[in-house]
Amino acid sequence: MNDTPTPAVPPVDTSKIKIAIKPIEEPDFRFDIEVPSELVNDISSRLKSGGLDYGAKKMNELLVTICLDEAMVRFDKESAFGPKPIPTEDALLFKEDSPFKFSAIVDEAPLVKCKEVDSIPIIRHQIDVNDVLVSSELYEQQLFFGTREKYSGPLAYGDEITCTATLTIRGNEEPEFSLPEFKVRVPKNEQPLIVGTISSIEASSALLCLKEGENSISVPIDINSAQAILELKEITAERITPSPIDEVLKQYGTPNETILKAQIKLSLQRNFNRENETIMRNQLFEFLNDHLDIPVSSHLVNYYFQDLCKKGVANKEDGAGLSDEEKSDFQANSESIAKRRTISACYQIIFNLNVNEEDIQLQICDIAESKRVRPEDITIEFENSDRMHVLGNMALEKKIFDNLQDKMIFTDAT
Repeated sequence: MNDTPTPAVPPVDTSKIKIAIKPIEEPDFRFDIEVPSELVNDISSRLKSGGLDYGAKKMNELLVTICLDEAMVRFDKESAFGPKPIPTEDALLFKEDSPFKFSAIVDEAPLVKCKEVDSIPIIRHQIDVNDVLVSSELYEQQLFFGTREKYSGPLAYGDEITCTATLTIRGNEEPEFSLPEFKVRVPKNEQPLIVGTISSIEASSALLCLKEGENSISVPIDINSAQAILELKEITAERITPSPIDEVLKQYGTPNETILKAQIKLSLQRNFNRENETIMRNQLFEFLNDHLDIPVSSHLVNYYFQDLCKKGVANKEDGAGLSDEEKSDFQANSESIAKRRTISACYQIIFNLNVNEEDIQLQICDIAESKRVRPEDITIEFENSDRMHVLGNMALEKKIFDNLQDKMIFTDAT
């Protein structure tokens, strides 16, 4: 009996792959890649000898993966978005007994400039949760447990509306989200209307100005420096008669009004802290956008620009082309979106940040508490509007803020 182990099959010799790396427009580089036919056949025969008969499409994907992995090793630089193959007329490049050739674009992440950021001014608001605020919140709870009846007149604070809520970035055909049967109470004048993660005083004012017989509003809003439209359509309303305080105590199982008000005060403070943190995060990213002079991939900007233009043309009922003003707006929006994505990606690399399921769940619980609904309701809301990725982005921005706090200069304000 021969106990000599079978020699391991040597790995593929990726040093035989020819890779030319050329700088193009900052921060992008071009990979021109060629896998010699001998190496192509070697990889193919190894797969077949292992019982794997890859078709042309799957073989193509495997070769691209092997080549880009090797190219990034030789590139030896951090990339914010990784290498992307340049599209060709023939999507299936693999052929037996032939060299495998293709090109790719990769960016170099501007980490050095991001690391140089310092002295970030942040206004940190302070609040005294006094008896007036507690009483106002107690009234909100009375509305929550109150009795409802259909109503068709001018809206007022405390009325509950049901509508279809949509948010659409200018130029996009598909909305960022669409929430059918969305319910929300009309806030007080000068207080924002909350729709998902969107807060708008303009929407609140528009609701309070609705005339009898009108059932929709449309207001402009800025989302991460991009222009958008928030629409509430097919609005129906119910007028609420507030419940007695005793009913609120019964619903919460609280023994008396004094303890209930103490609980409300604590909840208000948590909500304020949450909203304040959101405001400070927005200040951070506005500062980074304004003060970070970093190169942004023209290919990334062009990707967003082409997408916005395509959707902009599709939205024109008369089939007309885009005006110079519209193209200019789309270009500005594309540059803003691409820069923000680059900034977030860079700090994710610098601080080695990852977003896991626990982070997503914490984000869901935060939103649920602020809106006084169950976490399950928030999950359904974001799943139905295909925005689960937004929760991940929000969780990542929280981590970036936390890691940059040592570079912030806080000014307290009331």
